[in-house]
Amino acid sequence: MFSRPLLLLSAAFALAATFPAATSAQLIITEVMPTGSSNAIYAADWFELTNKGVSTVDLTGFKMDDNSHAFGSAVALRNVTSIAAGQSVVFFEGNASGSTDATIQTNFIAAWFGGSAPSGFTMGAYGGSGVGLSANADEVNLFDSGGNFVTGVVWTTTASITASFDNHAATRPGTGPTQNIVNALSAVGQFGAFTAFDSAAVGSPGVIANSATVPEPATSAAICGALALVGTLLRRRAARVQ
Repeated sequence: MFSRPLLLLSAAFALAATFPAATSAQLIITEVMPTGSSNAIYAADWFELTNKGVSTVDLTGFKMDDNSHAFGSAVALRNVTSIAAGQSVVFFEGNASGSTDATIQTNFIAAWFGGSAPSGFTMGAYGGSGVGLSANADEVNLFDSGGNFVTGVVWTTTASITASFDNHAATRPGTGPTQNIVNALSAVGQFGAFTAFDSAAVGSPGVIANSATVPEPATSAAICGALALVGTLLRRRAARVQ
């Protein structure tokens, strides 16, 4: 039969485990190429979303916007419903209906990988009025289904035609829609960046790099709280039997 302290320990950890997945999620836009629409093969701007957290995040109802910072003018992410811990997903701009998605994805894979995508490579899409990315200065901002800001990036310099903006070194999504400035360009050999198969473009679309996961503060606090509670109970029990 289990002792009371062991039962309390199990209960405490069960309570910690009930914290929502969002507390341990760490969604970061790790790469963006606002000049992808100028590519002769796939002709679509794109960004990469990485989950640096420890649990899968449900993307149902998530939307993206550029620099208007408004959920009301944002457009839905489509074709991908969740992102696993450590996973990177590329989202490209198609048309509003999604009728161009399959063609863009095929052409994208041909341009970057020679027609055969690496194992685990995942693409989603978005599209609609008012969300075209500017090469000069613009933003990508992400909202959850409730309209809450999740993560975003901003670039203030003119984008390179041949290299994406790199944000793989970011460790926190921040608290505002312009929290991560991404003026650094991708360079071959850094954070998994490589030269595209069919062009001179440089980037690392879908490459999982520097995405080591660590518990988020809320999850860590729950675990520490559980351990502290059990320690207190054990000390009280020891004091009573002396």
